[in-house]
This record gives sequence, structure tokens and C-alpha cells, in this order.
Amino acid sequence: MATNTDAIEERPFVRTEIVQLIIEGNPEKMFEYYKNAKGYEQYAVSLGKAAGALAMAKILESIHLGKDSRILDVGAGTGIMGEKLKEVGYTNVDALDPVEEMLQFAQSKGVYKEYIHEAIIPGKKVNIADNTYDALCLLGAFLTGHITTTSLPELMRITKPGGVIVFNVFQHWMKTDPEFHKDSIEAELQSFVDNGSCTKWSKQDITVFSSNGEITPVYLLTLKQ
Repeated sequence: MATNTDAIEERPFVRTEIVQLIIEGNPEKMFEYYKNAKGYEQYAVSLGKAAGALAMAKILESIHLGKDSRILDVGAGTGIMGEKLKEVGYTNVDALDPVEEMLQFAQSKGVYKEYIHEAIIPGKKVNIADNTYDALCLLGAFLTGHITTTSLPELMRITKPGGVIVFNVFQHWMKTDPEFHKDSIEAELQSFVDNGSCTKWSKQDITVFSSNGEITPVYLLTLKQ
């Protein structure tokens, strides 16, 4: 994959604009907006997204996930999650994102082994073998118009038995989209425990943006061994 990030248009990335595109349900315009990888990186850095990435990486540490574990950063964007995984010692990490410009930017950081240009779409398999990863991380990817609970079975398919899936959910979407309401998400996670495909799930709050102290819940789903 080419890494000419200078070729990617640089302009301000505005949160209210992307939220409006999500509300409008226009995936074409939304992904076109996300091609602005440099603008997104500046936006994410200014918000302090690295704080949320580090907190999520430390959750994997807290469950004693081995540092040689194979990890997939789903919705990797410009690679902020990958940077923090590397910072705490995880170096066997791949990136998946539907926007090539984001992956190009992430590649310039040198924190991933493989770059997978695919989208997680309900009812569609990604080109990844069953039981590939020890852990999946989704930071800021689990929201309206992006990845939803309907894609959890596909995420579970590519996770090894006994592996984990960790994701956060922004409070805005928990309040405005019934699919992301706390009760809906937790009922879905419990259904995987009840049907025997997972052993447990847990939840804790993290500060996802250090600039404004925004708190989001992080869910950890553990697959059956």
C-alpha cells in the first residue's frame, strides 16, 4: 500500500459535520469525509483520543493478554490505537479500516504488521480466516452508521476461542440510537453468554478524550475456550 500521505487533502475535520452525515444515513458522503485522514488525525489529537486508546490497551494488559498476542485494530483510522498498543508492548497488531486514505496514514506510523482495506458490514464476511486473532479492539468504531451489534457474530468468527473483543460506545449514540442503548447492547452481549458462544462480558468506564474528559463505557466480551 502506498504511503504518500502528502497526497491526502488536509482540511479541518469537524465533529458536528460527521455526526450530521451519520444522522442523514449517507454512507457515501460519510466515507468521502473520512478520506481526510490528516484532518482527522489533527482532530483526534486535539481531543486527546490517545487517552482512550491507552486506557483500552491497558484493559488488555489487565486481563494478562500476552504481549505476543495477535490483535486486530478494527476501524483503525490513522493508527492512534496501534500507537498505544505498541507503547504498552503489543507489537503483533494488524489494522482494518474501510477508508484507504486512513490506512495510508496509519502505515506511515509503522505500528501495524498488516493493513486490511475492508468494512465490517452486517451479513458480509471479511476476507479473514476463522479464529485468527487473540483480541479485537474497536475504539470509536462502534456507533451509528459504522459497526453495530449485528456485526458481533462476524467479529466473533475471526476471534480465537478464548479470545476477547473490546469496544467502547459513545454516550451520544447510547442516548440517541435505540440500537446502542445500554440495555440493548448488554442484552445482546448476554445472549452470547446464554447460547454458550461466550463465557462472560464485563464493562468499565474510561476517559476517551482527555481534552474534555468525555467518559464512555468499554465492553469486554470473552469467547468460549
